[in-house]
Amino acid sequence: MNAAHRLFFALVPGRAVSARIAELQDSLPVTGRAASPHQFHATLAFLGMQRHEIIPVIREIAAGLTFSPCRLELDTIGQFRHAGVLWLGVSEVPAALQEFQRLLVEALAHARIGHDPKPWEFHVTLYRKLRKAPPIMNPAAIEWTVDGFELVESVNVGNGVEYHSIGRWKAG
Repeated sequence: MNAAHRLFFALVPGRAVSARIAELQDSLPVTGRAASPHQFHATLAFLGMQRHEIIPVIREIAAGLTFSPCRLELDTIGQFRHAGVLWLGVSEVPAALQEFQRLLVEALAHARIGHDPKPWEFHVTLYRKLRKAPPIMNPAAIEWTVDGFELVESVNVGNGVEYHSIGRWKAG
């Protein structure tokens, strides 16, 4: 068993939403490394490398939070130019989701669980290693009803990574 695990909390779309995102991804006139549809997610908090022994504490934090379901409209395509990432996002993050993300980060900080302190930007990565700036693209319009969140482990395999859910909490 590994002594440390690379972890993050995420919103993970169901199969139908992932399929719609994949259709959009395939239609884009860009070159780069496409994210796999089974890896689509929106990170809530990146925890980085964490000791195996701390995972039960992290799960307890998640179980103690209340998550309200919300509806998102994935309607924005953008990029992080410096990182070479093309992403799908929302023009407006629901207030309840913003509040949940804030409470999650506060709970992690209170428990002294390390996490990335950068301001949260809701996005689903479509492409990495983007080779050229994409032309102007039509906006997307994919509805996603978010009904829970997950604790995910990122595992290095060959020349990439796999994501494994190691905890899921439903809304309500």
